[in-house]
Amino acid sequence: MKHLAQGDSISDQYLNIVDKTNIVSKTDLNGVITYVNSKFVEISGYSENELLGQAHNIVRDPDQESSLFKELWSSIKAGKTWTGVITNLKKDGTKYTVNASIFPISNEEGETVEYIAIRHDVTELLKLNRDMEELHYYNQKQEQRARVKLEAGIVNDASLECQVLYHPSDVLSGDFYSIYKRDDGSIFIYMLDGQGHGISPALTVFAISSMMNQAIYTVENLRELVEQLSPNIQGFLGEIEQLSYTMLMISPDKKSVSYASAGMYPSLMKIGKKVIRLKANNTPFMNFSPIPDVSTLDIGEWDSLIIYSDGLVEHENLEIAHISPEYLLNNPHSLNSTIQEISSHQFNDDVTIIHLMNP
Repeated sequence: MKHLAQGDSISDQYLNIVDKTNIVSKTDLNGVITYVNSKFVEISGYSENELLGQAHNIVRDPDQESSLFKELWSSIKAGKTWTGVITNLKKDGTKYTVNASIFPISNEEGETVEYIAIRHDVTELLKLNRDMEELHYYNQKQEQRARVKLEAGIVNDASLECQVLYHPSDVLSGDFYSIYKRDDGSIFIYMLDGQGHGISPALTVFAISSMMNQAIYTVENLRELVEQLSPNIQGFLGEIEQLSYTMLMISPDKKSVSYASAGMYPSLMKIGKKVIRLKANNTPFMNFSPIPDVSTLDIGEWDSLIIYSDGLVEHENLEIAHISPEYLLNNPHSLNSTIQEISSHQFNDDVTIIHLMNP
């Protein structure tokens, strides 16, 4: 199509815009090409002379389903516009994909005399979409693998009567926990809550958990563990990073509990009808924090213990507002159904609950 000069009619200007931005061709009623624009020549790799007079299937991709073309011809022969995505072949055999609209053109008597096809090249767009889908799938697989590793808190003795709810709000969680029954019969539990959500706090709690999981077998008591780990934890945390935690050790005779806690809600222990709270006795870990204090409490005969992260109580979901740590502690028979109920909801923060029974 010729380049139009200033003063050309509005309709000519419209045609020029269409010609410069679209792949355009016309065929007779038998599908023989009678016109191609420069965009068609450019993308197909054929010259104008090679295209004119040829059946339009000169650019047909043999892998394209024949049912598509049956539908296409059925529509345009009935005087309807057909729209769809078609993959074609260039002269060199390379495939390209277009979003095509084919219009029947009628004379004054309403008879179809030719067809005009207007197409947009969507090859790069479809490739980008496929690349994005592949990248999304890859990310999902990698995130899932990381999530399995990071959310797999440890209950390292099957004889421990405990139930755990672990409900991350993100792909990776800033919560992490482990439960150990040591060789001397004592029980060690910890729960970590990293600052923020996603990868950064997840890496922090994972790394510090690895330190704790190694050290727990080399110490005599909780105080020794805290003194051994504190310098390493302080050195690992970033300048403004902080870590909330509860570390708790129940004596071999189950009569006393030692704990160090910071930035966490109180752990709850049920003794008969009485509930005692093991409140935080330190500030959250930062890179300048002092060595945490360890408190020891004689508890005598106790029934159960619950430790939980802040996601359980700081949500605003009214449907589960009735679920509280006290409720769970006083209704252990409903724990399974409660865990399922909580797991069906979305939270803005990670939710971790550990409920341990005294066998």
